[in-house]
Amino acid sequence: MADVKVENLRKIFGSGPTAVRALQDVSFEASGHTFVSIVGPSGCGKSTLLNIMTGIETPTSGSVTITEGGSPARLGYVFQSARLLPWRTVMDNLLFVQQTRDEEARKRCMRFLEMVHLGDRADNYPGELSGGMQQRVGIARAFSIEPDVLFMDEPFSHLDAITARTLRRELHELWKETKKTVIFVTHDVGEAVELSNRILVFAKGGILADDIEIDLPFPRDSADEAVALAKARVLKRFEDLNLIAS
Repeated sequence: MADVKVENLRKIFGSGPTAVRALQDVSFEASGHTFVSIVGPSGCGKSTLLNIMTGIETPTSGSVTITEGGSPARLGYVFQSARLLPWRTVMDNLLFVQQTRDEEARKRCMRFLEMVHLGDRADNYPGELSGGMQQRVGIARAFSIEPDVLFMDEPFSHLDAITARTLRRELHELWKETKKTVIFVTHDVGEAVELSNRILVFAKGGILADDIEIDLPFPRDSADEAVALAKARVLKRFEDLNLIAS
């Protein structure tokens, strides 16, 4: 079971009067089979937080500890776009990130391709796939390395509503089966409510303004009354925190 601990995290870009505060004393913990969404207005530090947690950026101060059984955890990352290598087949894109590329790795990659309904596309090149299919490959690739914690940075933001809805359902099935810890950045409150156990609400200046539990059974559908009410509750909290532009 993975354990994520963020303590007093601060990030400032630049110095002097032009310095930009991206994160301000952010602290939270998450562990085990949980799905945590990070939401907030543009420029509130959501992606910066993810980049620090995954080691892409360094904090100005504070710390991030991500462990599995007391050892450093294995991390996976799904970006806003799939970032596939266009000259490699779908299967080769998955094999490219494996520690070994033996038959066992190939079988593992195929298992995750089948889980996102692309087992028959393993020999295709990315240019032969739609945007939604490419993002499915990106998700399968991240799960195929069997990470302890999976980070996702607005992975469905560039997709049409119908495709995004389908991928949310597939992501939930993968999460349920693999029992991973997921940290998910989104600007879509409805998406966060559909997918998450917890929603971390960020305000401008990189301030963690609220930590909301979503205690609803899975699977969830945006048309369900309970989901709609939960979304309204989160949006009301946004209003209370003055996070919705007038």
